[in-house]
Amino acid sequence: MSNSDIEHLGAQRNFKAKTVLITGGGTGVGLECAKLFAQQEANILLVGRDSKKLQAAQDLLHQSYGAEVHCLTGDVSDPTTADKAMAYAQEIMHSPVDILINNAGAIVRADACNTSDEQWRQVMDININGVFYFSRAAANQMKDGGAIINLSSTCGSMGSAGLAAYCASKGAVNMMTKTMALELAGRRINVNAVAPGAINSPMLFSKHQTQALADSVIERNLASIPIGAVAQPEEVARSVLFLATEPHITGEILAVDGGYTAG
Repeated sequence: MSNSDIEHLGAQRNFKAKTVLITGGGTGVGLECAKLFAQQEANILLVGRDSKKLQAAQDLLHQSYGAEVHCLTGDVSDPTTADKAMAYAQEIMHSPVDILINNAGAIVRADACNTSDEQWRQVMDININGVFYFSRAAANQMKDGGAIINLSSTCGSMGSAGLAAYCASKGAVNMMTKTMALELAGRRINVNAVAPGAINSPMLFSKHQTQALADSVIERNLASIPIGAVAQPEEVARSVLFLATEPHITGEILAVDGGYTAG
């Protein structure tokens, strides 16, 4: 997608001076989303647990795009963080959240029989509870005509051995996306999800038990992707921008997986 294409997408729903909240916005797909919305002259609120990464992202976005960027350090699995984020937008940025991007995520590489209670709770707390807390808080504050975009995964519609908690959490995200799309349609608030396959990001390589396994991750993923390439974070971010732009798309789970789920 060229810069002219991005400019055209922005014309569908004008993001200038709109408030865009991105969870997990300090790195990876979240940061790439922030870059695209900054180019559209949106005001950005980044939420995450790592204050240093948030600060680095804020500096980059301001220096590169002159964007108004705010940061809030907090855990998305704590419902009070969502409430604090909405209050911050209203009181400091003087605007309700117009676009919510639920990007924060966690993964545990274990099959169901070897997933501990704590591991299960950790993944569910971040991947589904956090999405619920922020979506609920944003929808209660959001003006009619806003958008919520959730980061799901191909694992939400296809099983993947060794990722029991992760698959279950993303399946729940898909159903929440569709349900909230119906509930908020009357207010013209679009609720959609992007479901990437393998992304060239730290999560793809995280928590492998041996270096040999980590080294083979790309090779193993390429074998199952028809187009023969893993997605780059900026490609996923462009899909998020598209869904935020189009007012007639809602309840959609958009696969960004190189054809992985096409067969």
